[in-house]
Amino acid sequence: MQIRPVNRKVSFMKIQTIDLFAELFEKEYGLPDIFAELQFDKKNTTQDPLSLKKNFSSAYYLKFVPDYMEFPLVSESLFHCEKLVHVKGYSIKLDNFTDVNGYIKNQFKSNAKTILRYVNRLESCFNIDYKMFYGQIDKDIYNFIMDSLFNMMQKRFGQLQIKNESEAKWEHTRTILYDLILKKRASLFVIYSGSKPIEISINYHFKGILFSSISSYDIDYSKFGLGHVEIVKQLEWCLANNHKIFEMGRGDLDYKRRWSNQIYNFEHHIFFKKSSLYGKLWSIRLKWIHLIKLYLKSKNIDQVYKKLKSRLTHTRDMNIKPIDCNIEIIDSLPPLDNLVTIDIQLEDNSFLRKYVYDFQYSHIVHETQVEIFRLEQENTYIIKGDKASVKIYLEN
Repeated sequence: MQIRPVNRKVSFMKIQTIDLFAELFEKEYGLPDIFAELQFDKKNTTQDPLSLKKNFSSAYYLKFVPDYMEFPLVSESLFHCEKLVHVKGYSIKLDNFTDVNGYIKNQFKSNAKTILRYVNRLESCFNIDYKMFYGQIDKDIYNFIMDSLFNMMQKRFGQLQIKNESEAKWEHTRTILYDLILKKRASLFVIYSGSKPIEISINYHFKGILFSSISSYDIDYSKFGLGHVEIVKQLEWCLANNHKIFEMGRGDLDYKRRWSNQIYNFEHHIFFKKSSLYGKLWSIRLKWIHLIKLYLKSKNIDQVYKKLKSRLTHTRDMNIKPIDCNIEIIDSLPPLDNLVTIDIQLEDNSFLRKYVYDFQYSHIVHETQVEIFRLEQENTYIIKGDKASVKIYLEN
């Protein structure tokens, strides 16, 4: 008699780990299957009787869930939920505002003029244009903008001497973003000086929310507060295009705290089937790991780790160190025979751009009214405006 071997299947608990915030914004259909819908306030949701028959995973670990959003389950009777507070998130609610000036005055009070001054100063000094690519964009223009943004980020993080965390996902972002723009699930906001991008933001769109995900600027224009200008102009676009929330995500940065009228919690949600003992044990383990991480964070251990990691991973060739210089206001120019006209748009003279743009900011002079000269002395330059001039000596 032939004895057949018995096939034994060992059933392991099926767990899904999902970055909910990223899924919602970066995917066309990013809502996990256990949720019926997204709501912004609590209300009764009709349960689908067929949902009990769906083949759900035994457990779900949903990371980065904004607490101002409500996600009713397709079956409340099937799952138990544990909620763990993680980090702060930052956003701007525009429900009660009809124009951006009204929001700025309400949010910044006596400092509102300072924010608006950045916009006015930039437009006074350069030929500025604002462009939102939403629903259509030429592929060559898309590639040019993405290349420009990547170069901006490399220089900015090189200046800060820290690692660019978004670089790890850059190729993924670049691959998915073009089609999402065409489907109006993403956009590129660009500030141009002439034909040159000087500030770029990658945005995602979902349910009337604009999420400014990745942005950077040309560090030569740092005096002009381009980050503030970007937010002002994007809020204008949101108000004109029925977007009620400008989302800035996580990251405890000063500008986010200043701009946000809705500071909320990002939570991690653990869902497991009520009938699953393994699910309950797994959730307890996950909860303890989370509490340990929070304790270490309260002792600033995470900051020590981040600084160490940054030092070990960032490369020397990305470091951008400022050039030491002496700047002197002058009443008159030296003899013209001693001056050589300089074009800062040439790459060989690019090191002078920041000094020229700083001069324009301080003296409110348009780029067409500025002349740059090199003196016979090594590393000495003159920047001449319509009302003022300065001499710059750059030290080696």
